[in-house]
Amino acid sequence: MFVRKLFTLFRAYETDATQSIIDGHALKILEQELRDAAAGVAQATRDLTGLMAREMADRRSHDAAGERVAEYEAYALKALDNGDDGLARQCAEVVAAAEAERERYGQNLEATRRHIAGLRTGIAKADARIAEIRREWLAARSRMALQRATGALAQSAASLPGALADAEETLARIKELQGDAADREAAAELLAAEKDGTALRDKLSQAGIAKPAPHTADAVLARLKARASGDPPSTPR
Repeated sequence: MFVRKLFTLFRAYETDATQSIIDGHALKILEQELRDAAAGVAQATRDLTGLMAREMADRRSHDAAGERVAEYEAYALKALDNGDDGLARQCAEVVAAAEAERERYGQNLEATRRHIAGLRTGIAKADARIAEIRREWLAARSRMALQRATGALAQSAASLPGALADAEETLARIKELQGDAADREAAAELLAAEKDGTALRDKLSQAGIAKPAPHTADAVLARLKARASGDPPSTPR
């Protein structure tokens, strides 16, 4: 009893797993089924073409048999008019064989035409149904693509706050590093100025004790202005 129940449970899980796989690939399965259906319609169309060709041949044979009937009936009548019963009988035999042949081809034509009509109707219905299912398949594929895009968008939106917080933290760190680098550069310039006396010279110049350094744009401009006004050039201290 237990083993049988366990086996039944296993088969139930197997069925669910199989159905889950089928459901997960339903669009792809339907696409292949549409291809198979279209191939069936193509084969039916080839069969229809063969039936129509046979119907044409049977019709020609039927018409030829009818022409022989009319021809040899006329010959038989002329033979009877001439009193030649033997020749008239031979013509009658040809007429009888042609009538039987015409009847046989007539029956074939009737059956073939019924098959052609049924096959035409079946192909038309199948084509219409395939087109309808294909439209539904395209719509379902579009809906699935939209669902996937919506899910991806929702997932992105859910992760957006965390991503923004990370970006803001990184930006703050960049600003901190850049500010520290600017401070280091300013400190280095100040230290260099103190080492070569530039800072002390600037302080003396600001106090009116010493003139600005001679090799600066301000010093050159002051010298040129003095030369233009005729004042003797000042000698840097």
